[in-house]
Amino acid sequence: VLDPRLAPPRFQGGSVEAVKIPTKKGSYCAAIVYRVPEQSLNANTRTIIYSHGNATDIGAMFPLQAILAHSLECNVVSYDYSGYGESGGVAMEANTYTDIMGVYAWTLSNICDGDESRIILYGQSVGSGPCCYLACRENGLGGMILHSPFMSGMRVLTPSRALACLDIYPNIDRIRKSKCPVMVIHGRLDEEVEISHGVAMHQAVPNHYKRDPWWVPDRGHNDITEGPGKLAEYIGRLRSFMGTLDD
Repeated sequence: VLDPRLAPPRFQGGSVEAVKIPTKKGSYCAAIVYRVPEQSLNANTRTIIYSHGNATDIGAMFPLQAILAHSLECNVVSYDYSGYGESGGVAMEANTYTDIMGVYAWTLSNICDGDESRIILYGQSVGSGPCCYLACRENGLGGMILHSPFMSGMRVLTPSRALACLDIYPNIDRIRKSKCPVMVIHGRLDEEVEISHGVAMHQAVPNHYKRDPWWVPDRGHNDITEGPGKLAEYIGRLRSFMGTLDD
């Protein structure tokens, strides 16, 4: 039985369902799928695959995902990594890669009718790791949003490359090979992952795929959408990004 927080809310239109998505390692990812109303679907309807940050799960992210689905008129697939929430398996870097590959394959088959251009990856903090991993491997993705991303795990602790062999999530190397439009969001007051990481990630995106970043002047690592007007601005920025995906 999935977490009771995952029960569908009673909002008008669309649907919400809890699913278990199998992975190649024989485990599964618990996920929530937010679908736009059938009458609103068209050939351009996008689907966001949301890879959340470290200290949360899909239950805690529930309100924001519902807002994204309704405000952007897109489907949202939000999933927990192995070892998180109701997902099986063990929490480790390699498993997050298997997780997102499984979620991507499921989404492509069950929601997007095999059209990868309708999929947008969204990676928040540690979620930038699996997203960058997938984005440099798959051709034809619709786009990617990186929210408070880091260049790599070790670089968050020290700029020294003396321990590079122990590094995890080498995002800065993978983003250079991204094959879809990329938007970076980062708070200027971020004390967990300095904004220099977000700036470096944006600069490393191939020029053809660069989209306008959002350097949020008065926000840190986890509060980008909090405060008067911030949620509305956030939605507006995402809507603008999505409007560039057919350029």
